[in-house]
Amino acid sequence: MKVVVKTPSIVEIRTPTGKVYLLEGERRSILVDALNNWYEKKIIRSIQQRGGDSLSKVKLILLTHGHLDHFGGAPGLKRRLGCLIAIHKLDVEGPRSGRNLPLATRNTWERMMKPFVSRIKAEPFEPDVMLEGDEGDLSDYGIEAKWIRTPGHTEGSISIVFPGYTAIVGDLVVGRFNRPRKPAYPLWVKDPQQIKDSVRKVLEYSPKFLFSGHGGPLDADEVRRFFLG
Repeated sequence: MKVVVKTPSIVEIRTPTGKVYLLEGERRSILVDALNNWYEKKIIRSIQQRGGDSLSKVKLILLTHGHLDHFGGAPGLKRRLGCLIAIHKLDVEGPRSGRNLPLATRNTWERMMKPFVSRIKAEPFEPDVMLEGDEGDLSDYGIEAKWIRTPGHTEGSISIVFPGYTAIVGDLVVGRFNRPRKPAYPLWVKDPQQIKDSVRKVLEYSPKFLFSGHGGPLDADEVRRFFLG
């Protein structure tokens, strides 16, 4: 576990296959993403290490999109934390089915991986909160930030923005495999132009850096140069 910023308090919980982020408010917290279910104990331990009533403060698991490596652990974490789960309604079929949403492929490597990734299953569940539209406020859950829809990886992908400071982008942008602090396209991109448009949307909030589900943190200026020229 690593505290990467102080205001607002964003705690990075890192695993070998991805990251989740704990957004700590004064009285309430939000967990961004849930990874696969085999990381449940690690996530719970990492939250407990924050001390006090850190577990009971978590009121929401906010899923950035409907891929299993981000929602698979959500039902178990909900049972431990007693919180709600939210996802954009355009991605809800992932959790409902317990399977990945349809995966678009752009190269041979992705085409080879797709049959194996598509067969993976998780516990299906019905989210408690269905996000709608293109943006929303998170202050009801104790965090002064907003979510915005940033499609490209999936139709219902969202990012969490702290204007003028930072953004958590899920898999909209990821770190390179061999250079995790350098930006790259994620796997499973249906439309690269849509990714660019969503990156532009995030950057309009003037973040200094971006937190990704894989790799990072990513310098916002480098992200701008890589995707937008």
